[in-house]
Amino acid sequence: MPLSDADASLIFDLASTHPEVTTLAAAGVLRVEQAAGRGLVPLGLPLPPGKRDLLVSAERRDAVQVEIAGLVDRARRRNDVLAQGRRALAGWRVDLLTAPDRTRIRAVMSGDLPWPGLPAPVRLTVERSFDTLELSGLDDDELALRLDGDPALVQALDHALSRTAAALRRYAQATDSGEGEWGFAALAGRLHRAARNRTEVDALLERWGGEFTQWRRERAEALGRLHVERHFDMTRFERLFPVARGMGRRLVLVVGPTNSGKTHQALEALKAAHDGVYLAPLRLLALEVMERLTDAGTPTDLLTGEEVRRTPGARHTASTVEVMDPDRPVDVAVIDEIQMLADPDRGWAWTAALVGVPASTVYILGAPEARPLVERAAAHLNEPLEVIELERKAPLSLIPRRLEWEDVARGDALIAFSRREVHSVRDTLLARGLSVATVYGALAPAVRRREAARFVSGEADVVVATDAIGMGLNLPCRRVLFTALEKYDGTAVRPLTSGEVKQIAGRAGRFGHFDEGEFGVVARGTPQALRTLMDKPDARLRPDRPLPVRPSRAMLARLAEHLGTDEAGLLLRCFAQARTAGTSTTPFRLSDVAPLLRLAALLDARRLALPVKLDLLLAPADLDEASDAALVTAILDAVEHDTPLPLSRVVPARLDGLDAEALEGLTRALDLYHWAARKLPHLLPDRERVSALRDAVGRRLSEILSSRARRRPPDPPAGFRGAPRKRFGPRRR
Repeated sequence: MPLSDADASLIFDLASTHPEVTTLAAAGVLRVEQAAGRGLVPLGLPLPPGKRDLLVSAERRDAVQVEIAGLVDRARRRNDVLAQGRRALAGWRVDLLTAPDRTRIRAVMSGDLPWPGLPAPVRLTVERSFDTLELSGLDDDELALRLDGDPALVQALDHALSRTAAALRRYAQATDSGEGEWGFAALAGRLHRAARNRTEVDALLERWGGEFTQWRRERAEALGRLHVERHFDMTRFERLFPVARGMGRRLVLVVGPTNSGKTHQALEALKAAHDGVYLAPLRLLALEVMERLTDAGTPTDLLTGEEVRRTPGARHTASTVEVMDPDRPVDVAVIDEIQMLADPDRGWAWTAALVGVPASTVYILGAPEARPLVERAAAHLNEPLEVIELERKAPLSLIPRRLEWEDVARGDALIAFSRREVHSVRDTLLARGLSVATVYGALAPAVRRREAARFVSGEADVVVATDAIGMGLNLPCRRVLFTALEKYDGTAVRPLTSGEVKQIAGRAGRFGHFDEGEFGVVARGTPQALRTLMDKPDARLRPDRPLPVRPSRAMLARLAEHLGTDEAGLLLRCFAQARTAGTSTTPFRLSDVAPLLRLAALLDARRLALPVKLDLLLAPADLDEASDAALVTAILDAVEHDTPLPLSRVVPARLDGLDAEALEGLTRALDLYHWAARKLPHLLPDRERVSALRDAVGRRLSEILSSRARRRPPDPPAGFRGAPRKRFGPRRR
């Protein structure tokens, strides 16, 4: 068939792909006449209207026309071969299909792989393309035999079937130990569904790999959950503390409002004991008790997650509650602030202390609202409980009107609920000419003590503090003034609880300094709202609330051995999904492990041995703090690459240029370095230098806080003047 009879669009499609054919635009000219000056002439073939600007070099036009004519002929033949294939290949394992190149044909060969357990055989296809001339001119039998026996197709299909069979064999072997629903039959159903519409081996195996990974994860979580329920039984959490269970403990619950003498009574019993332990909610409080006991003639050690201080001849220990030693029996133990059982983040530590501290007599101190929880736990433990109720030693009254900033007087304590708000209130008071001490959680204990000492000595007129003041920080203040009646708890802005209001307000009117105490609101809120919050029942301390528990390192290690995994996140999910809900007879329930899962994800992303992961999983790090997150990353880099992390990479050479916020972050980083150095001394070699650097950072921070200079606000974010303010913020409850 001459080209004049061919489809013009077909000619254009094939000609436009020829490497020697160009267009007016590509040649950089506007008219055909201009192209002649560059040695280009029209292609000279029948083309569709509007598409006749194809050019070719004059000396090559005849040769190119011949080549394009050959392409057109092969394209015409392709349709004939495809039609012949539909007829001749019926019942064979090969089909002919079009290819993107209009001069070529795709041959697709299919094969089935039956497998025991699969609902149906796996259908696989392989393909290769042929030039049309390779298949043109064959009769039907020759075409079928040529394609069905094509070596490349046969070899590709055999390889695909072998790869698929090998994958199924691996999956079958991996399910040999499966129980019930986790045998190969259940997996086979998922593989069969995933194979639908996927006949190309690479795509199929990729999808199967994802399905198997997900199935294996679900299987491990299910078997791990079952193992937790069978062998750990978190509903019988007390069995994890055999030393305490074998001591026949006596529990003494001392309840009363703040300033009622609970701590004094318990510490007197502690001093009279041969040996003992004091468990504090804050490192600063543990330090104060250590010094108080030591000064009274009872040498006491200090033990916290970030610090260890040994006192010669000490048989007593003051520690934070998280580092309670369940294997060292003592005569007397004191657990302070027992109402922290209801804390969603740290309550597990108070549960462990209440259930597992190994002491003959356990003094439990806290707010009266916590009494039902302790009584319920004592009944579950079948241990005798004595309850001592104390009354406040100095009366406490609500200031009936809202105060303004000009009403703030010397000796007042003002309460804010964030570091930013503390500094804002401090600046307001400095502007009025008052000197200010500041106390909040981000400060190192030594700095908090120095700030408190400034207020006690009268060097500072007033103190601005966060709600940490409610955790036993003893300051001689006559009035406690709330600057806000809500706080951000890490997830949402919520109103203060009754327990928080009572703990904080109760710090007013310290016995021995004032005859009475007052509390109220300043600048924001109303006395009526404060009274409502104070009188409202604290839902977190309801009598039927389950006591939070958390898996120990040993429990995670045992589960990892059972599952044969080193994935920390998987271990935590197994515990989180196990049935551990508390009831009237089994009062324990697993606490929220979301913060641990976040750190576990970082650990699992590294090439770390499981023991190292378990050591670092309980690191006292807040990943929302930039300094903590940066140091965690540096520690993981050091462990993964077995490269020491000197302290010089954590602490800058000079401190005088750092602001208060940077120094606070540096304090947290030093604490975290000290903690990690106890776990990995060969990789964090400068643990002994931490104490001196803490002191240097603390002195610099104290200088800034004791200055009368107001805090310079941060630079505004980049943008244009008059940009609208954001209308969103923290979620409120």
